[in-house]
Amino acid sequence: MSDASLPADLSSPLRRRLLRAALLAPAVGALAALPGCSMPVQVDGTFLQPWRSHLDWTMADWQRSMQLAGRLGCKRLVLQWAGIHGAPEGDWLLPDAGLRMLFTAAGEAGITVRVGLPFEQSWWTAIGGDDAALQAFFADSLARAQQWLAQAPWARLQAFGGWYLPYEIEQYHWADPARVQWLVQWLHGLQQAAQARGGDCAMSTYFSRLQTEGRLETVWASVLDQVPLRPMVQDGVGVAGAGNVQELRPLLALLKQRGVAFDAIVELFRELPGGNADGTQFKGETADPARIERQLAWARDSGAEHVLVYALDPWLSQDTPQAKALRRHWGL
Repeated sequence: MSDASLPADLSSPLRRRLLRAALLAPAVGALAALPGCSMPVQVDGTFLQPWRSHLDWTMADWQRSMQLAGRLGCKRLVLQWAGIHGAPEGDWLLPDAGLRMLFTAAGEAGITVRVGLPFEQSWWTAIGGDDAALQAFFADSLARAQQWLAQAPWARLQAFGGWYLPYEIEQYHWADPARVQWLVQWLHGLQQAAQARGGDCAMSTYFSRLQTEGRLETVWASVLDQVPLRPMVQDGVGVAGAGNVQELRPLLALLKQRGVAFDAIVELFRELPGGNADGTQFKGETADPARIERQLAWARDSGAEHVLVYALDPWLSQDTPQAKALRRHWGL
C-alpha cells in the first residue's frame, strides 16, 4: 500500500495529524474564566496534540488549557507527542521550558501528564512500505527514541503520569506474523527505554476499516505476550460511525480475559464530507451531544479503567455553534 493511499483509512491514523487545522481554530478565551462546574458524565482525561504554535505558548496559555480540563473533572492529560521528527516544515521539539510550564499548570489543576515521545513522521510511509523499509524505520526510530528518553527528566516531576508511544496499532498493516514480530520487538525496545526512566507506557489502538485478513485482537495478543503496554482503545466513531464500537468487541474480550488494564478514548468530533481523498483537507466539527453521550455510555461499559475524550481542545473550547451546543449540554 502506498503512502498516498494511507489517508483513505481515516478511521484513525492520519486523523491525529489532520486535526491540526481544527486545533488552530479560534478558542473561546472566556471559557477559562468560568466558575467551577462538573460534568454530568464521567470524563477522566483528555489529549493535547501540540503543534509548532505551542512552541510560543506562555504560562497563561498552558494554565488556561489545564484549568478547562480541571473544571471538567479531568485528572489525566495525554501529551500526544513532544515534537515531530521528519515534519515537512522541519523537525521540532517542545522546549524544556515549555514542558515545565505544562507540568506546573497541570500540577496546579490536579492533573497528571502522560508524555508522548517525539513522533516519527515517516511511520506511515514505513508501515505501508516493503519489509526492508519497515525494518530500517524500526532501527532508526528506536535509536532516536532511546537517545531522547535518556535525556528526558519528566519522570522526576510530581505531575508525571507515564509515557505515551505516539503511534496507533490497527490490524490492516499487521496481517503478516513476521511483521507483527518486528513490531513487537520495536515496541519492546521503546518500552524498556521508557521504563528505565521511570513510568509505564501506553499506546492507542483502533479498528481499521480497510479490508485485511489481519485481526486486531490477534495483533494485540502478540504484543501483550512480550510487551507490558497499556492499551488506549479509540472508539473510532468520529469518522467510522457509531457501529465501529461493535468491531472492538473481540479486542475488549481479549483484554478482559487477560486482566489487562486499558483506557477508552471517546471522540468529540465528526468528519464532514468534502475533504481530499488523500486526507490533506480534513474537515470536522464538534459532534452532537446526544451522540457523545452514547459514546460515553459505551466507554463506561467497556471495562476501561479510565475514559478520556479526544479532545477538549478544540472540540469543546472553540467558538463554533457545535462546540457551544456541547458546552450548554454540559452546563458550561
